[in-house]
Amino acid sequence: MQIYGFFRWARRITALALFSGLLYFFVSISAGAASFWQAILGLQIVPAVLGIASGGLLTVILVFLITLIFGRVYCSWLCPLGIWQDIVYRAGLFVRNKKQRRTRYTKAHDTLRYFILIFVIICVSFGLVVPLLWLDPYGLFGKMATNLGRPLSHLLTGFQYDAWSTAAFVVSAILFIALSVTAFLKGRLYCNTICPAGTLLGLISRYSMFRVKIDAGTCTHCKLCGMTCKSYCIDCNTATIDTSRCVVCLNCLSKCSRGGIRYGFAWKRDRSRTGQPEGSQPDKNRRAFLTAALGAGAGAVLLNRFTEKKRVRISRIMPPGAGTLELLKDTCVACHACVAACPAHIIKPALGEFGWQGFLLPSVSYEHGFCGFDCQKCQEACPTGALRFMPIEEKKRIKMGVVKLSLELCIVEKFGTDCGACDEHCPVKAVEMTPREGTDKVFPKTTPRLCIGCGGCEYICPATPKAIVVIPLSKQRQADAPAIDATIDVKIDSFGF
Repeated sequence: MQIYGFFRWARRITALALFSGLLYFFVSISAGAASFWQAILGLQIVPAVLGIASGGLLTVILVFLITLIFGRVYCSWLCPLGIWQDIVYRAGLFVRNKKQRRTRYTKAHDTLRYFILIFVIICVSFGLVVPLLWLDPYGLFGKMATNLGRPLSHLLTGFQYDAWSTAAFVVSAILFIALSVTAFLKGRLYCNTICPAGTLLGLISRYSMFRVKIDAGTCTHCKLCGMTCKSYCIDCNTATIDTSRCVVCLNCLSKCSRGGIRYGFAWKRDRSRTGQPEGSQPDKNRRAFLTAALGAGAGAVLLNRFTEKKRVRISRIMPPGAGTLELLKDTCVACHACVAACPAHIIKPALGEFGWQGFLLPSVSYEHGFCGFDCQKCQEACPTGALRFMPIEEKKRIKMGVVKLSLELCIVEKFGTDCGACDEHCPVKAVEMTPREGTDKVFPKTTPRLCIGCGGCEYICPATPKAIVVIPLSKQRQADAPAIDATIDVKIDSFGF
């Protein structure tokens, strides 16, 4: 019993430390400072699946192997949304009376959870990641922490934060309330019914090497183990456990003084029903799976036709490394790690700028800053490879947009005032001040083929409306190499003139 207690507390401490670190990364005022926690992002299963082409295969294999050996420990140790649900459920125990604290076994909603899993798999195979954007537990945690936690933390600390979006704040607040209330009342209901990652790992955990099992010969049906199960998966009447829903929290083991429930090796022939979920007979499971598969297949085909990809005219710039809008939609789960990592706070959740399928995907705004010439924080933080990490010299020539100059709005042309801020803050000299014949003034001149769309000129332009702006490109490409070695380290506290 003591060894179970040790592992239970080890799980709690490890999970709390990981949750706190990830929360710090998403909420921290000093954006991009928590590089260690950026590395932890790569251990999340759904981003790893989407990022197989960019190095996520090892994480997928590792998580599946751990699940096959130890069960769904990923959900208790590594999933930040699962850890948050445990915190909420645990807190709820302190405000309930003794009778209300007792949990009860509930049958698994097999048809619904298999339907969601198969539906998501088919959609992803068609290149439609929209369902994952709203169902991935890591993505949901990232959205809530960034769009809800960050503005609130900055408000409390008095730190000015300009990158927040009202729409994203409202959506994140709704998700946060819904998930927290569900966890408070029903524990791990979301994980075991809605979450596609939980369902997939649950299928693997049915055959895990080590499982929590009840010894029918020792069990006295006191129901103490079932009363502490936050997954509602222990049926004390039949002394069975639905291992597909068990997240191996080990809370139940410490409650049995007789050793009637244990966590041990399960790959041995057992003619009894011990450790087998009630209602998991082959015929019943097969019917649920086939029904879910037929429904999910039909639903996915209809959704794919409804969302048939059309060329979208974007009105906002994509972060560097996105490539194309189609690639961004196919690989991004809108976890907003890039939003949290950007030191200039220029990456914001998109609203309608990328079409309805691109809602809340990361987009770039130069209202309060510009993209650093030597900065790759967003690419480093992206766990799915949606923002492709590349050599810094390649990043310096990524063309996110193209400069457009309206000379009639320039204060030099309009008021005869000396300026040149756009020239001073263009790292590739796509904007230069040139003399005009017959005057002693110099005027801006653009060379679009050199422009990388970093937004330095747009941000610093003092004209209202802006005389120089960056026009978004739907497909990022390499800009022409500048004629000079432009490695300017621009730091702007105010206007540069």
